[in-house]
Amino acid sequence: MTDAYNYDDLEPLPLNLEGVNIATIMYSDEYKHTLGLLRALQAKKEYSDRALALTADAIALNAAHYTLWQYRYHNVIELKKDIDAELNWVEDIAIDNPKNYQIWHYRQMLLEYWGKKDAKREFPIIETMLDDDTKNYHVWSYRKWVVQWTGQWEQELSFVEKFIERDVYNNSAWSHRFFAVFGLGLDQVTDQVFEREVKYAKEQIALAPHNVSSWNYLIGVFNKLNKPLAPLKDFASQYATITDSMTPIQSIPALELLTKIYKTSEPDLAIKGYELLGSKYDTIRRNYWDYQKSLIVQTN
Repeated sequence: MTDAYNYDDLEPLPLNLEGVNIATIMYSDEYKHTLGLLRALQAKKEYSDRALALTADAIALNAAHYTLWQYRYHNVIELKKDIDAELNWVEDIAIDNPKNYQIWHYRQMLLEYWGKKDAKREFPIIETMLDDDTKNYHVWSYRKWVVQWTGQWEQELSFVEKFIERDVYNNSAWSHRFFAVFGLGLDQVTDQVFEREVKYAKEQIALAPHNVSSWNYLIGVFNKLNKPLAPLKDFASQYATITDSMTPIQSIPALELLTKIYKTSEPDLAIKGYELLGSKYDTIRRNYWDYQKSLIVQTN
C-alpha cells in the first residue's frame, strides 16, 4: 500500500456482510486491509488525494471490483483531476487486464464527463488491445461506443478489414463490419453498398467455405435490407447440393442456406435438406432439424 499518505485515523471496515455466507472468499491480509480502509473512506464520503491513491492500490489488487472504479471516478471528478492524465493511467491498467469490462466502462464515463469527442485519442489503445487479442469482446464493444459517440465512422471499414484478413473466422470482426455498414441507418446503404458487401462476403466465403461467420454476414445483409435469399441459390450450390446426396458437400452453412431457400419454392427438397443436416452433416442439432422438417410436412 502507498506510503505517501496517512490512514491512521481510519478503522478498516470488514469486507464480509452480516448474514449467512454460503461461500466465504479467502482474501489476503493486504487485500482485506486495503479494501477495509476504502470502505471506511466511502462510509464517510471522503474524496481526497489519499482516497484516490488508495483506489489505485486496490485496483492493482482486484481490477474487476466495480465499486472501486465508481469510487475512483467520483474522486477524480470531485478533485477536478486532469482527465487526460487519468486516461493515460487507465491505459496501463487495461494492458495488464485485457479481459476487464470495468476498465472500459470507466473510460467511457471519463470521456462523457470530459466532453472531448476525439476518437483519435482512443483508437491507439483500442488497436493495441485488439492486436493482442483480436476477439476481445469488451474492446470491440468499446470501439462501437467510441465511434457512435464521436460520430467518426469513416475509418471503420478499413480498420475492420485488417482483422478479417488476419482471421476470417473472427466473428467479432464480422459483427463490427455489420455495425460499420448499417450503423448510420438503412438510408445510407445504397445499392452500391449492398453489392459491395455481398461481393466481399462471397470472396471471404471462397477462402473458407465452412466458416459460419462469413455466411451469417452474407445472409444478414440480405435480411437487414429485407431482400429475398433466392438470388443466393446458385452461389450456395457451388458448395453444397441437396439433389445428389452422394456428393460430399463443401460447406454446411451452404446446405443450410439452400434448404432455407427451398422451404418456399421446393418444399420436398427442403425436407431432404433437413434430413441431410440432421442425419449426416449437423447431427448435434438433429432435433432442431427434425422440428424444421415437421413444420414443412404440416403445411404441405
